[in-house]
Amino acid sequence: LLHHFESTCSADGPRTATGPDLNGISRTVNTYQVGATYYMVDTTRPMYNAAGSTLPDEPFGGILTVDMNNTFGDNQTIQHVTSVNNAWGSATQTKALSAHFNAGIAYEYFRTKHNRNSIDGVGGTVYSVVNVSDPEDGTALDNAFWNGKVMYYGNGDVGFKPLAGAIDVAGHEMTHGVVQGTANLEYQGESGAINESMADIFGSMMDPADWLIGEDVVKT
Repeated sequence: LLHHFESTCSADGPRTATGPDLNGISRTVNTYQVGATYYMVDTTRPMYNAAGSTLPDEPFGGILTVDMNNTFGDNQTIQHVTSVNNAWGSATQTKALSAHFNAGIAYEYFRTKHNRNSIDGVGGTVYSVVNVSDPEDGTALDNAFWNGKVMYYGNGDVGFKPLAGAIDVAGHEMTHGVVQGTANLEYQGESGAINESMADIFGSMMDPADWLIGEDVVKT
């Protein structure tokens, strides 16, 4: 053998990956490759606008899942969830894969059942954040919430396991965004109660196995 040259060529672009979610169920998600790194970015949905996107940081009309790494306050940082081989098996990767898959389910539900173009109705990017701690003191967050633009998933504490593991939780939080972009119910009193009720109902519609909410993440 006089000469041997090894080279692997690849173009940036969308990929698919399969891995276990937080409930141990194998899920297939859409990722995106930039160079030698894979990101939890989905650019395969009809809402995606390549012309307005800067990947991987700013997909316009994509689904993006990132990691807060349990930081809070002035030290808060958000970073990409990445893989060097498009395998997603670490603790953070599994949480991100779960949130990413569930965001896709919620997006497709509103698109196919109600002809709605993403949360805001005009194809805005769907953001999910995992490893979220209490924003006030950094303690474990026994909750998930919608902050007006982004879905945040705590890792649980007393009552819950990581909340990214439930499709109906993702559906519930995304529906708060849909309500915000439509009826914009004031979040107090009876209108706030209606807001929560609608979020529960739509969350259940995305998880048709039962009419429970959060049964996959509650500690029994």
